[in-house]
Amino acid sequence: MEDNQPLIPPTSQEMIWLRWLKYILVAALCNGALVALSVAYLKKTPPTYTSEALIHVASGGSGVSVNLPSIGQATTSSGTAFGSHSDPKENFKLMATSPTILQKAADEIEVTKAEFGKPMIELINNTTLMEFSAKAKTPEMAQTKVWAVYNALYNRLHTLREEELAQKNKYVEDTLKDYQITLSKAQKKLSDYKASSGFTSSDQVKKLIENLAKIQIDYVDTSTLNRQISDRRQQLSKNLNLSPEEAANALVLGTDQEFQKILDQYTDANSAVINLRAIRGVKYPDVVKVRKEREANLQALITRGGILLKKPIDKLALDFLILDNSNGSGDKRADLFAQLIDLHSEQVGLNGKLNQIGKEILRLNEQLSVLTQKEAIFETLDRDLQIAQAVFASTLTKLDLSQGDNFASFPMIQMIEEPGLAKTPATPKPALVMAGTAVGCIFISIGLTILWWREPLIFVTKKVLAKIVE
Repeated sequence: MEDNQPLIPPTSQEMIWLRWLKYILVAALCNGALVALSVAYLKKTPPTYTSEALIHVASGGSGVSVNLPSIGQATTSSGTAFGSHSDPKENFKLMATSPTILQKAADEIEVTKAEFGKPMIELINNTTLMEFSAKAKTPEMAQTKVWAVYNALYNRLHTLREEELAQKNKYVEDTLKDYQITLSKAQKKLSDYKASSGFTSSDQVKKLIENLAKIQIDYVDTSTLNRQISDRRQQLSKNLNLSPEEAANALVLGTDQEFQKILDQYTDANSAVINLRAIRGVKYPDVVKVRKEREANLQALITRGGILLKKPIDKLALDFLILDNSNGSGDKRADLFAQLIDLHSEQVGLNGKLNQIGKEILRLNEQLSVLTQKEAIFETLDRDLQIAQAVFASTLTKLDLSQGDNFASFPMIQMIEEPGLAKTPATPKPALVMAGTAVGCIFISIGLTILWWREPLIFVTKKVLAKIVE
């Protein structure tokens, strides 16, 4: 019996028409209201225009290194203060939307901060770009707002850079003053030491060492020559069997005319004695007479020789010093005596020179010892001065280089794409509103349709569930 029952309960014709009328009226009211609201929105909502601009945020610059010859090296870097996990664009976004920047931007275009509103800033990932956008009732005002925000941010960054640079410079200048005081003290110490010690440079020690080396070489050469001359003199003195002094005495006697005259008389008397003794006895009067003459001449020779040599001499010494030229050998012997005397004189001169050189070497060694001690003190003071100069110069160079390091903490921003004038309003968009209205009407109609078929749907659902349960 149940299988023959209809799926939809019977309804009267009058009830169906009444129901259709009710649903059509609700659909018309709902869709009409939606359309009316959309039209009212399009008519009543003032148009809003948007202007957009692209801003480039520069990355950190490269470092700078300056070499200072004989002093040192100064290094500076213009890299940013941001690490690998931070982005200056985030800071700039917060700054651009801060009350201070917005107030300055509003003041620039002479509106209140509330009227100015808040710009929209979007960070473009994996780039150095930021997108600035602002809305206004006119395209010109939107463009002006973007420029105002950019100018306010740019001026604020410029102010912050100048404040940072001023603080850095003050610190460096204070440090530079301390280094300058240290440098002045080091210069004064070195200058005072130069004035008091007379030591002005390490070149003095070098020159002294060079002079000492030359004198030592001269001493060695002179000593070698002196030994050679000494050997020659000793050999010649040995061959002649007399000393250089005796050779000099012989030459003195040989060059005196009076001595030579007496010597000739003595030689004649001695020859006469020898001749007479060969034929007569020693007591013959003529032999005695000639012998007395010989003795008188000999005494005269001894007397004259003592006067010339300024010392007493005897006959034996006189015989040794007399140069006999009877057979022509006297001149040769005199030449040898002269050589012996020259060698002796040259050796005496070399000995004197060696003595002077030795004294000079001793004096230079003492002076070198003093200068070495002074040099050690001088080098210490000079090293302190060079360190002070290097530190001062590098600090001064760093101060000069830091004048260009204005973008370390606040990188430079540049307008890549200037804000343009919008040709169409951003809101409202009639096409979008009408499309939304159409979609809304469709959803209303679908909802009412489902509501219309709710009883049959519920009935059918129950029947299906009952079948499943059985």
